Amino acid sequence: MSRDEIKQTVDDFVSLVEKGCGSVEENEAKLKLLLDKLALAQHFAACKFDETDYAEGKSEDYGERRKLAAAQFPHYGIYNVAEDVTKNVGEGKAIVGDSIDDIAGIVRDLIETKWRWEKNSPEDALWYFKFSFESHWSQHLRELQIYLLNLERGT
Repeated sequence: MSRDEIKQTVDDFVSLVEKGCGSVEENEAKLKLLLDKLALAQHFAACKFDETDYAEGKSEDYGERRKLAAAQFPHYGIYNVAEDVTKNVGEGKAIVGDSIDDIAGIVRDLIETKWRWEKNSPEDALWYFKFSFESHWSQHLRELQIYLLNLERGT
């Protein structure tokens, strides 16, 4: 996946949450595709650390992002997630996941990635994309994908 394709995937995800792409069903189909593309993109987000002292992006309004996500994906809700999946196997507990929070969390970091790409540099944006994936939104992405798969299967 090229840098341009990564940037386009980031732009497409932000646009999907902010504007949608048609009907709720079209939004849901596009979300599944873009989650796959984002998961793939992180493997190709190679960059050199840009040591330039850039200005930081503005803090994103989580509440606004959550409202936008809820409007684009009104059928989505909360779901069960296994807690501590590598500890005490067979004795795990379920905790609650929130699909709208997952989408809002991912888009918040992608907005920052987009801002860095446009205002700072592609190197800075790719570094932030990879860092934020590894430290934050990878778990949102994977748990959301499992939730969506289970919704599709009716399980």
